[in-house]
Amino acid sequence: MEIRMIQASEVIPLRHEVLRPHQPIEACIYPDDHAEETFHLGGIKNGCIVAIGTFSKCSFEQDSEITYQLRGMATSPDVRGEGFGKALLEEARNVLVKREARGWWCNARLVAVPFYEQIGLTIASESFEIEGIGPHHVMVDRFKA
Repeated sequence: MEIRMIQASEVIPLRHEVLRPHQPIEACIYPDDHAEETFHLGGIKNGCIVAIGTFSKCSFEQDSEITYQLRGMATSPDVRGEGFGKALLEEARNVLVKREARGWWCNARLVAVPFYEQIGLTIASESFEIEGIGPHHVMVDRFKA
């Protein structure tokens, strides 16, 4: 299993396929994709990107120590259950610790909440709706000092 940094353009196909299949591909391009502090990780299997996650420097409004936001986390249905998502987030933690982040947060779709809880994130909000996508919770991963 290979997890490595990838380019912003490389996350778009899987974002579209998994996260926004009924929206135009332009909806898969996020404002911070090319920001200096943003990084993209990819899980690679047989030379193909099968898992993605984008981390942008963006403090969680209720906790200024939580300094990065995960957006666009997706795993190809063909490899779900093989550990790519977990491995990708473990590598993200390594990168974020090196960048002296105190943690990260995300808007987690309700269907993904059990996955995030399993790897140690906690729910930090009531359920809320993102139009055109569905219900979410804010979840956080705080690093131990």
